[in-house]
Amino acid sequence: MSLHLGQNLDPKAICAAVSHLQLGGNEAFVAGEFHGGECRIFKVSFKDHPSLSVRVGHSNQENQQGVIANVEMETHIFRTLEAKGFSWSPRYRGASLTFDNPIRYPFMVLDWAEGCPLKWDDNFPAKPVRDAILSQIAEIQLSLITCTLEHGSVTATNFFERRIRNQLKRAKDGKLPGLTEKDCLDQLALLPKVLGEDGSSKLFAMDHGDIKPVNIIMDNENHIKCLIDWGFAKMVPLVQAARLPCFLWTDDSAAGVPSRAMLEDRKAYIDSLPRQISQAAFMKRWQGAKDVDFRTLYLESICSKGMLASMASIGWKLPYYDLIEGQLDLKENQGP
Repeated sequence: MSLHLGQNLDPKAICAAVSHLQLGGNEAFVAGEFHGGECRIFKVSFKDHPSLSVRVGHSNQENQQGVIANVEMETHIFRTLEAKGFSWSPRYRGASLTFDNPIRYPFMVLDWAEGCPLKWDDNFPAKPVRDAILSQIAEIQLSLITCTLEHGSVTATNFFERRIRNQLKRAKDGKLPGLTEKDCLDQLALLPKVLGEDGSSKLFAMDHGDIKPVNIIMDNENHIKCLIDWGFAKMVPLVQAARLPCFLWTDDSAAGVPSRAMLEDRKAYIDSLPRQISQAAFMKRWQGAKDVDFRTLYLESICSKGMLASMASIGWKLPYYDLIEGQLDLKENQGP
């Protein structure tokens, strides 16, 4: 059944849907519309109430139950974060888990995150503001891990091996164009080396999945107000939750070389973590490892077909380790 023709995204329908949930205030109007990778986001403002965010998934799902399940999952994530006391996610206000509403599609309502997305590149912002922002992001990642940490029912090895074997089966069935059985078998063979002693851990925590500047909302004084776009968030083994945020590694392909600025940002990020907290020590160990790029891109390859193809194409060996070490040595030789 094709669902996209059924959506009613007229501003009046959006406002009526919010009112239908008895949320917001008087004289509602759509003050903005934004397109994300997983959904459309409508900013609904009022005469006498703070603005709300209405999230409506793109209508490319295969069935109605799948659409509802996605909204249920995101609803659970936001409710969990609030219950755990995590302070940097939008507050959940309500949801409609049916197609019988003014939008004719399931949707979720959150508080609107006031502020502007973080502006970030190799040159802007400058220090010391740059390091202060990195410290805040590290604090947020640590808080997310600490708030949601729990013992799971399987080990990290079991968790990732199951995913890799699922990819292997799809590759055998010809459902992963451009990927071979050998690519998946090579990936599987490397798993024990990547996880090491952490393979036997059953510790799980929530991973935002997409911490990057566009999803980091700032105020006018360079303070982080909120992380948005939790569409990729999920509970994962601690080794994955503790990896570097995606803007501190080259996520376009395995051939991308980290810049000197990125390497310096990583050091500032890791140095800001407190040593006395066990979860922070775990983050430091994983994020500061000599082979952090390989480990990070390897874990990404388990959930990204594009990264799997990229890593396989270079024989699972990053060609730029000598270059990175040379950049670090150069920086150290230059002194403080």
